[in-house]
Formats: sequence, C-alpha cells, structure tokens
Amino acid sequence: MSSTDDVVEIIKQLAAERETFTSDDIRPLLPEGLSPRSIPPAVGKARRDGIVEEVDRIKSTIPERKGSLVPVLRRPGSHLALVQTGAGSAIPSSEADEVGGLASEVVELKNYLNATGYVCGVEEVATYLLLLASRGWVILAGPSGTGKSSLVRRVAESLNGDFHDVQVKPNWVSSEDSLGYYSEVSQTFVPGVVLQALEAAQDDQSSKHFIRLDEMNLASPEYYLAEVLSAGESWSRDTTGRALSDAIQLPPAPGGTALPEVRIADNAFLIGTVNVDETTRTLSPKVLDRSAVYDLHHVDLFAMPAAAASEIPPVPSLGAVGKLLEDRPRSLADLGASDDQVDVVAQLLTALAEVGAVLGGPVGYRQRDALLTMLTLGVRHGLTDVLSPDTILDIGLRSCVMPKWQGSTPAGHAALRRAVAVLLDKEIPDDATTETLQSQASVSRFPRSCEKLLAMIDQFTALGYFSAW
Repeated sequence: MSSTDDVVEIIKQLAAERETFTSDDIRPLLPEGLSPRSIPPAVGKARRDGIVEEVDRIKSTIPERKGSLVPVLRRPGSHLALVQTGAGSAIPSSEADEVGGLASEVVELKNYLNATGYVCGVEEVATYLLLLASRGWVILAGPSGTGKSSLVRRVAESLNGDFHDVQVKPNWVSSEDSLGYYSEVSQTFVPGVVLQALEAAQDDQSSKHFIRLDEMNLASPEYYLAEVLSAGESWSRDTTGRALSDAIQLPPAPGGTALPEVRIADNAFLIGTVNVDETTRTLSPKVLDRSAVYDLHHVDLFAMPAAAASEIPPVPSLGAVGKLLEDRPRSLADLGASDDQVDVVAQLLTALAEVGAVLGGPVGYRQRDALLTMLTLGVRHGLTDVLSPDTILDIGLRSCVMPKWQGSTPAGHAALRRAVAVLLDKEIPDDATTETLQSQASVSRFPRSCEKLLAMIDQFTALGYFSAW
C-alpha cells in the first residue's frame, strides 16, 4: 500500500466520524515516518473516488502554515460514500463495487477515464451525465486547461457515440456561419458544420451524437445559434415515438432552392465549452435560460494517470448510462415526477424567487422544470447512490438558476445575503462575516451553491460588483 493509500484510509476514518474536517486534522493521525506532503495527493484521490467532497477553504491553524488555505472536507450524503467510509451501522465498510447499477457504472467510467489519462472524480462524471440527460444544452465552464473539451470527447468515445467537433470562430456573426448559406456560385444551399452534425443525428437513430461547440463564447451564441435555441423550445413525437424539435429555420435562400428540413433529435447532445477572459463574450440570458452551466473548477495538480498506455483497461459496459441518456423527457407529462418531488423543488425555488428577481435572474418555469427533471431522473435511474437528492438540487441551483445572477448595487448585495439565509434555512445577523457563514455553509444542504454565493459577496466587497461567472 502506498503512502497515499495510507492517508486515504485516515480520511475514510475521519469522514465516517465527523461532519466536516480539514487537512490539518489529518496531520496528527499520520503514522510515524509518513510526511505531511502525502496529504494533498491523498485528499485529491479521496475526492475523485467520491469518499469526500471539498466544500470550502479556510486558513490553516498550524503555526508553520499560518496564512495558507486548507480544504474543508465532508462525506457526501450518497450511498457510495457511506459504503466507502463504512459510516452508518447498517452499511459495512467495502469498496465501490458493492454499489450496483448506474452508480457502479459511473465509478467504472471514472476509473476508465483516469486510466486513459483524463483526471476526474465520481461527482464530475455523474453530474455531467445527469445534465446531458436532463438539459437541452450543457455548458462546461472553467479555467483554460481543465479538460472541458477532453471530457466531451472521451465520454462520447466511451459510449461508442459519434463525436462532432465544432470550432467556433470569433468572426461568427450570424446563422450563416453555423447553419449554412446560399451560394450564388453553385446556386445551392451549402450546409454549415452545426447543421451537418444535427442532420447526422436526425438520420441516425442507432447512435448517440455528441456535438461539441468548442469555446462557444468566442462569438456571441445568440447570433449564430438563435434558430437552434428557438427550435429546441418545442418538441413533438413522430409516428415511431421518437422526440424531435421543431424544424430549424435556415438562413434565407431564393424561392425554389432545395433546403434540408433538420430538427434536433433526442439522440443529439449539445455541449459548449467556455473560457471566461478578455477574449470571450458574455453569455446572454437567452442562452443561459436554456442550458446548464457546469463549472469544472477542481484542479488536482497531484493527480496522475492511473496506468501506462499499454495497461489501459477495456471500455466498461455502460448499459445503465445509456438508458439514462435515452430517458430525456420533453414535457412534465413525460417526466412523471412525484408530488413529493414537485413540492421539494417548488418550495426551494419559491423561497429564492424574490432574490432571483433582484439579481437579474428571475426564477421561472424553465428553472423549475430543470431541477425537477434532474431530481426525477436521478431517483429513477439510481444515480442517488452517487449524488444524494440534496446534492442534485445543489448542483441544479448552481448550474441552472444562479448563472444569470449579477449586480453592482447594495440591493443586490443584500439579496445575496438573503439567498444564503434561504439555503442555510436560518436568519443571518447583519454583522455576520463571510468567514462565519462559510463554516455554516460547509455543513448545509447546499454547500456548492453557498460557496458560490459567498464568493460573490466577497467579490462585491472587493470590487463593487459581483457575477456568478
């Protein structure tokens, strides 16, 4: 057993015994001769394996590390985490293979991706798959170099799907750049790269098609994708029961020109990657309303591929993952959510509706339907063994509700604090600092969303404005 594995066992023990702990708490438990330098890689491995989740960072209490930030960790509320830590008298300590079905396949897919050189965790894989199934668009955000583009390609390959790579150009200013144009030279309509990918998915029902728009905010998506976004608002089923969107309106062409009739098919998965810097455009509310923004902000610099190229394992069987991605309800009637699930989502969003309006991102039916779909699919397919129901709601808030929130006024700042109070389910004193609130957020039902809100509050204090980006 390596030194990293020894520390992971200590982390399992702490996760089974405590609500939260930090890497400082691991130090006194290290066996003699084991260096504290083994803690960071072990924390990264435990996070990737779904044993713990990082919910905050605080200043170290160890004198020699004074001023440095250390992660606050806790055991996720999933069955997988309970199994791996042995927490709870009814669940014996064991490895992840005791969790079956979709959860087991998520772990296998994570291990396969790690072995092939892509470093990720159980939560990242599970979240990505759930968002693909439940949302029409998935936008992967995060710093450059965090593997956003690679995740799309590698998961597509793992599922034996068709991968379409669309490289967005900064000079795309209309749908002619993405969907196609009428050529005066050939007197025909020339389809664009996005239209070709959507047409391939429409014509091929036997395969899943993953369409990646790389760096989609180098140009303004509402200019070159407006027709695709609008078509995805309305769905119907053909005579075979297959779900198809309305026909995509194509750029103008002279009368009599042969134009393809292309719709978004239910086997087409639209994924965009975005960087946020001075070279990119801000995503408009029209785009954010119809998508889920997943922030891949975890960077584990200690992680290395698990195996050499010659030792790469075979692609795991992903039958349950395939069933999840084929279950893409296009209406609440198709979804079949329970009354309890509707009540949980409605109560949560009703409590946030007022602050959402102040922050420029009002809560409406799209947000309600997004969270309800995520929760229902997660329960229906057993993904709650990896992501607890509260975790699914937490991810839904951060990815489908909060991305539009921004402001630069005292009223906006006050609304952020009210949102934190809602998620903590308690009154917040006027003199409460973000440091005080962070300790409470780490043990709340929604630590990811609280983390983002508190970061926005700090941003307002430092810069006079805040944004979910």
